[in-house]
Amino acid sequence: MIYRVIIISGIDGSGKTTQIKLLERCLKHKGFKVKGIWFRWVAFISYPILALCRILGYTTWRVVERSGVRYVERRFYLNKTLARLWPWFYAVDVLIHAIFKIFIWIPLGYIILIDRFIPDILIDLMYETKDCRIPRRLAGRLLISLIPKGSKLIIIDVNENTAYNRKHDIPNIHYLKERRRLYLYIAKTLNISIINGEKDILEVYKNILGYLKI
Repeated sequence: MIYRVIIISGIDGSGKTTQIKLLERCLKHKGFKVKGIWFRWVAFISYPILALCRILGYTTWRVVERSGVRYVERRFYLNKTLARLWPWFYAVDVLIHAIFKIFIWIPLGYIILIDRFIPDILIDLMYETKDCRIPRRLAGRLLISLIPKGSKLIIIDVNENTAYNRKHDIPNIHYLKERRRLYLYIAKTLNISIINGEKDILEVYKNILGYLKI
């Protein structure tokens, strides 16, 4: 059985993109039509709330010291009302983006490989609002419903120190440690399989192939 939608998630530096590329090459070699998608949130209706958060000081641009890369830090948890509203704005934006980025390809016979999707989005929301109940809230359940039926989800797990050494645009170890904790929580909550990403790239790849029965 070939799954039509395969979603690979994990902390930055876990090896998601590398494994997506290897899978894409493998499936194309076998004659399948494949669409690789790097899914990241795009703002459509969220601009007003983002602007408000910037004015109120809940959104700050920071710089990673060791690389000079700028990143945005959103602290919606500082305002309970915004922490409750933000997941809804985020969910609507994701729905709009997913329609054009993912859903239009499903009826066309492609195998869709998604680098980051709903599990990663839930992590972002939980991290920014400090609310681990997001997956159980209505907005979270709406996001989970956007995962196409029959999809296969995988989380690649690596130690935060490993990930930090692999990528130089990550804010700090604490950032990775907290997000890794949330990924493991999501894996348990949504019953997502975990692949050990600490192993050699090809060994991780073989484990994924075995799990997907390719």
